[in-house]
Amino acid sequence: MAISRLVSLSQKIIKPSSPTPFSHRIHNLSLMDQMGTHSYIPFSFFYPKQDTASSLEPTKVSQILEKSLSKVLTAYYPFAGRVRDNSFVECNDMGVDLSQVRIDCPMSSIFNHPRTDIDKLIFPKDPWNLSTGSLIVAQLNHFECGGIILSACISHKVVDGYSMTNFLRDWALVARDSEAKPSPLFNGASVFQPANYSAPPQVADPSRKQNASKRYHFSASKLKALKARSQIPPTTVEAVTALLCKCANTPTFKPSLLIQAVNLQGTNNDALVPAGLVGNAILPYVASAANEEDLKWQRLIGELRERKEKVHDMLKDIKSEDILFSRVSELATQINERTSSNDFSIYRFSSLRKFPFHDINFGWGRPTRVDAATFPVNMFLLLDNQNGDGVEVLVNLEEGEMSVFESNEELLQFASPSSGL
Repeated sequence: MAISRLVSLSQKIIKPSSPTPFSHRIHNLSLMDQMGTHSYIPFSFFYPKQDTASSLEPTKVSQILEKSLSKVLTAYYPFAGRVRDNSFVECNDMGVDLSQVRIDCPMSSIFNHPRTDIDKLIFPKDPWNLSTGSLIVAQLNHFECGGIILSACISHKVVDGYSMTNFLRDWALVARDSEAKPSPLFNGASVFQPANYSAPPQVADPSRKQNASKRYHFSASKLKALKARSQIPPTTVEAVTALLCKCANTPTFKPSLLIQAVNLQGTNNDALVPAGLVGNAILPYVASAANEEDLKWQRLIGELRERKEKVHDMLKDIKSEDILFSRVSELATQINERTSSNDFSIYRFSSLRKFPFHDINFGWGRPTRVDAATFPVNMFLLLDNQNGDGVEVLVNLEEGEMSVFESNEELLQFASPSSGL
């Protein structure tokens, strides 16, 4: 896509509408935050122009977003600060980055181009660079058709996928109702006591690769058919994850590690952390396939469930911060040792199902598409579709692997390629 079709309109630093009190100037990172990567979490939200939507006039949209972002940052005040020494956020109101561009083509036409070109167009920066400066970097993209895409990159050092989604939903809420007063919880350091020195355990960032990205849709009927194959009723995430792992490692087998994360917060009964907590509340676990027999779908489902239950049991049995630190350190060391070996293919999975992505409505309707930038590692993201009855999967693999994966007959029996709005 020719770069001449993109015109920069503005680049601004947005600061909280009210100064952060001195009593709140230090936000301590939790142990889970300290473990996390400094890269961004990059998502984009597509809002085509609606027939009755005069509200998508560019100047009005930009004013709404800037004003509401400034207001919501008073509640999410650490996001306008800077991380110091992997220990705390200095809540100094330095602000976040918001740029606006005009793209001289219809929104729908960008899907005619490679995903990497789309990423470069709609995201403000390479999201896999370290987030050592602004903790939020966002870009508002205006298209000649009147549609808009809002892309947002938020530092993984201060959010996981769940709390990122809550922030974006609160931003949208304030855009619709200027009197709204979000009340996020910034007490992660009291839930997961941080390490008291500057070298806490960290899961190492994997090496980056040039990947291709594809999107697949599992309809409600196909999910029902897939889950019906199991003797023990699997969850949707278990069934889809096991299928994707099997298809990614077929027909040529290589010993594999499957890395999944447990979301510890939410509103369900087994959530270990309050839903309103802002920060990282996830723990990874690893399932493995040492031989082709291990790739059997039913066997993968069983191991995924067993590994997840072990994480929950581990946390429930922990009685002190010292034991938590010891267990988490041990877990990080084990993952780093296993993933540093060239003897394994590594596949990462993250389920964002039941996260309120499609509730991010700034006043011009719900997004018709939620997307993420191409990951530079083997990564599968699971999201609800817009109606909530199916699953969208964002697949990121090396190009050679992708060409084999997308022709897998078992995959195509249950999932269909998805593109466009």
